[in-house]
Amino acid sequence: MRNGRLRAFLTSAAVGFFCVVAAPVFAEQNVLRVVIESDPPSLDPTQSTSAVVTYFADLVYEPLFAYDSKGSVQPQLVQNYTISEDHLKYTFTLRDGATFHDGKPVKSADVIASLERFFSKDSSGSELKKRIKALQTSDDKSFTMTLSEPYGFVLDVLAKRTPTIPYIYPAWTIAAGTGVPISDHIGSGPYIYDPQASRPGSVLTLRRNPQYAGRAEPQDLLAGSRKGGSDVIELHSMPDSQTAANALTAGEVDFISDLDPDLVEQLQTTPGIVVGPFDPRSGTILLRFNSLTPPFNDARARRAVAMVTDQSQYFPLVTARPEDGKECKSIFTCDSPYTNFVGSDVIGNMDVDAAKKLVKESGYDGTPIVVLQPTDVPNLKAIALVAAQQLRSIGFNVEVAASDWATLIQRRALKVPQSEGGWNLFVTTATADQLDSPLNSLPANMNCETSWAGWPCDKVAEDIKSAFEKATSVDERKKLAADFQARILEVMPYVPAGQFVSLSAWSDKLQSIAKGPGAPFYGIVKKAD
Repeated sequence: MRNGRLRAFLTSAAVGFFCVVAAPVFAEQNVLRVVIESDPPSLDPTQSTSAVVTYFADLVYEPLFAYDSKGSVQPQLVQNYTISEDHLKYTFTLRDGATFHDGKPVKSADVIASLERFFSKDSSGSELKKRIKALQTSDDKSFTMTLSEPYGFVLDVLAKRTPTIPYIYPAWTIAAGTGVPISDHIGSGPYIYDPQASRPGSVLTLRRNPQYAGRAEPQDLLAGSRKGGSDVIELHSMPDSQTAANALTAGEVDFISDLDPDLVEQLQTTPGIVVGPFDPRSGTILLRFNSLTPPFNDARARRAVAMVTDQSQYFPLVTARPEDGKECKSIFTCDSPYTNFVGSDVIGNMDVDAAKKLVKESGYDGTPIVVLQPTDVPNLKAIALVAAQQLRSIGFNVEVAASDWATLIQRRALKVPQSEGGWNLFVTTATADQLDSPLNSLPANMNCETSWAGWPCDKVAEDIKSAFEKATSVDERKKLAADFQARILEVMPYVPAGQFVSLSAWSDKLQSIAKGPGAPFYGIVKKAD
């Protein structure tokens, strides 16, 4: 039923789009066909944190700034900028020739409307917003941001890669308000969404933007040129992993973004197929609690689950090779600048009796615990079953609610009791760039309503994060990161359940594949047969 409503929404979006934008005509010389993990739950990147939505959004929209392969912030839609000596006034000028897909230029008013939407949807954005005295247009191509106090992360927030991402939209497409999903998917990016050629639930079709005037610098991960490498990009959702592998082998698709570990050996020995990491940095498995409803509105119940989370049972489920998985009990990606292990002894200590005692003290009354299980994402499907078994081992009555990923995303947005369609725990993964610091950690956001699904609240953690944002030295930031971790592992809004390197598979006809955190598809070039 929920999928039906999604398809109806996308159909209406298609009608709205073509009232404004006429589809350009192309001599289609090549088509890049990518299999993504699942059908996107929405095409509005402000409405979902799912990676598959970001895959789509990176083709259609652009941010003001972007990260290069070295982790440095570079201008994207911004041509140049200046910062006053007191670090209170930022002046930005937009890139020459930047236009939306409807042919209209990107203006400062569009930027300000888009940033206001971002500020209301994102915790890092809201922190920046608190420090802004004025955000004003100077003219159609320039705008200023005046702060009440110096803030060293302004550009980092504007280049943010963890959802919500501050893409720039035409002001009229978001005029209905932050709670209304975008229905006209018009950006300034290198590809134009073609809803008439798309089949929601199966394939999304995007065509090269012939008017795209990108940056002159060569592509460097997400920075520099975003000029399309193919005439058309198709994003396919194939719930059956073997079907996707067969399609890749037959040349019917070109790229599988998230490869089922059971298929690694098969594809590694297939001529013409390359298997490797699209993002060489590690991802992390997460067990995410609903902190609003019993029993996980009590930190004791959450900590009890952490105590029996044996990471060695989790990461082998998402890896085919032993070297691609490892234990990591830090809330930050291991080997990142703020990695520490303060307070991590609670994770996987396997003191079952102590965990059962905490469950009892939390007041758990035997009501079934709803664990959401995605049936069309094989790795997460298996992880959910392991999590359910570990919950049962300490006395929880567990009900596994199976559904496709798109439906799961819709259900996890519900803030209602289990009896009314709510949930208690879901499993997912986070990329390394989503867990590098207190500033960008999506699951460690404890800012209540702007928190990720699960909606934890903790003023102590948020105060530590604010101090981190104000810190000026590396040593001070590292100390505050350790304090932040200690608090997060005390209140336990989620449990890190192991680290892994995710593998992709692609045709050896593909060239110029950018690899790294948030790596996009737009620059990939497909050699002719």
